[in-house]
Amino acid sequence: MRSLKIILGVSVIIFVFCFANLSAAKEIVPIYTPGAGGTLYFLGSAMGKVINKYVPEVQMMVEPTGGTAASVKLIEEKYEKKQSVFATSDSKTNYMAYTGKPPFTKEYKSLRAITFLHGTGLNLVVDKKSPIQSYFDLKGKKVALGAPGSGTAVIGMSLIEAHGITKDMFKPVWLGYKEVVEGIQDGSINAGFISGVFPIPAMKELNVKREIRVIPVDGQVLKKVLAENPYFYSDVLKPGSYKGIEKDTPILVFGSILVTHSGVDANLVYKITKAIFEHRDELIEIHPVAKDIDLRTVEKTITFPFHPGAEKYFKEVGVPKK
Repeated sequence: MRSLKIILGVSVIIFVFCFANLSAAKEIVPIYTPGAGGTLYFLGSAMGKVINKYVPEVQMMVEPTGGTAASVKLIEEKYEKKQSVFATSDSKTNYMAYTGKPPFTKEYKSLRAITFLHGTGLNLVVDKKSPIQSYFDLKGKKVALGAPGSGTAVIGMSLIEAHGITKDMFKPVWLGYKEVVEGIQDGSINAGFISGVFPIPAMKELNVKREIRVIPVDGQVLKKVLAENPYFYSDVLKPGSYKGIEKDTPILVFGSILVTHSGVDANLVYKITKAIFEHRDELIEIHPVAKDIDLRTVEKTITFPFHPGAEKYFKEVGVPKK
């Protein structure tokens, strides 16, 4: 009996020791995303679930942030600490960070791309009865740009400026999508940017109480913006896309991408890239926007270096390098 107790005790100690070692071996890795509730938050969560299933040496944890600018700085902190990290964010703001252009004051040369994820439409939304018909009508108006530091806010501001409307010519406010919906409903703002993949939940929510319009990007401005900025492309909202939209409405689209930093182990990035593409069907089951993750578009809107681990996988499966 005493021998049996000793054997059981030793077995428990061995089990605890082995379990502790297995737990210690599993690296906790954050996936930074824009605020909870947005498309990239849900897609980041989906990728985390799939990666945890097929790359067992890591435990991916989704962490919403204030947007791409905030994610860039958090990634840099992880780079300096030699810790792994990934983020879902927008292609333009990452390029501005990599090159040290405003709103950044230094170059974030450690940033590395993994893949294009999907396009995100930028919609300047107004009540259907609003007198605002074009970007040029924003003078003197109160416009919600997006959450502070978000890709929506940064890109929205640059698009307004591209129409010749400078910051001192209108009243910018920084609000998240929930506040934009409320602001248009109660009339406390005149217009607000909402970005996402069609159909955008915030715009459908707004449609419950209001018919809306999306302000079209001026044709000449759009042509110039696209010629100068390879991280953008265009799309057209069709009549009936949302209640109140009665004609084709051209909008700007920015790339949403998966990024990391140059210090992350190439083999880990390779395994994660492989898991995302080889188990894309499971991602689609979790969120249909994952249909846009495609080997034919991995470089779309990306204008800074790829991580060697991602490049290894793409070379392996025959993705041509532009």
